[in-house]
Amino acid sequence: MPPATADRPSTASTDAGFLDAMAALAGGVCIVTALGPDGRPAGFTSTAAMSLSRTPRLLAIGVDRAGRTLPLIQRSGRFALNILGAGAEGVARRFAGRTADRFAGLEWTPDENGLPLLTRYSSHILACRVEEDVPAGDHRLLIASVEEITPGQDGSTALVHLGRNYHTIQ
Repeated sequence: MPPATADRPSTASTDAGFLDAMAALAGGVCIVTALGPDGRPAGFTSTAAMSLSRTPRLLAIGVDRAGRTLPLIQRSGRFALNILGAGAEGVARRFAGRTADRFAGLEWTPDENGLPLLTRYSSHILACRVEEDVPAGDHRLLIASVEEITPGQDGSTALVHLGRNYHTIQ
């Protein structure tokens, strides 16, 4: 790695440097959804999802410890990973914001366990059961088995996040 210079100062030990580096890493955009004990859906936008294992089918997601959805997932042990298609940028922004009821006026359907599925906006939806819940700084790393895969209606394209902006991949 070249040393820092006056033209290129080192940002290795700063939050801004870390955030800039992570903004350069493209990530698929997902909405993680769960169901509260009161029957109300909850969810958040995430680019912190990855495939872990094909046999058994495992994936991992990072979840903010301060988020409203984490306690619901921990309580039920389940979540749905809605992999967004290109037409869902507005949905991604809604679930990334501070909107109190992110599901208000939004089309969704429950699966057999009540998990909120955003079929209209997704290319695929994976219904998951948490296998491990690992502390990871200000987040939790949830390792989950995939119990059901549902095709969505927006399957021809993908929505990705790169450079702090949404982009479409065809």
